[in-house]
Amino acid sequence: MLPPKPRTGWHARLSQPIITRHGKRLVTLADARTFVLALPAADQERATWRAAAELLIAAAEHSGDIVKATEQVRLALFLQAQLGLR
Repeated sequence: MLPPKPRTGWHARLSQPIITRHGKRLVTLADARTFVLALPAADQERATWRAAAELLIAAAEHSGDIVKATEQVRLALFLQAQLGLR
């Protein structure tokens, strides 16, 4: 029996699961996309979140680097926490 094919597109897994400070677990690119889209518009316009969104889209729709997308989401969450936002 062949091993299952890795998920692709928005169903692809992040390189590591991410747990937000509110306990939300982000496992797939789609989970991260949903999280970003739920942020207030002002937060979505921050450079770190814009970069995360661009990397998520690239990973899901253009075979981009999932590791880079995951790291950028982690960085954006870290900086958001440092600024005391949401």
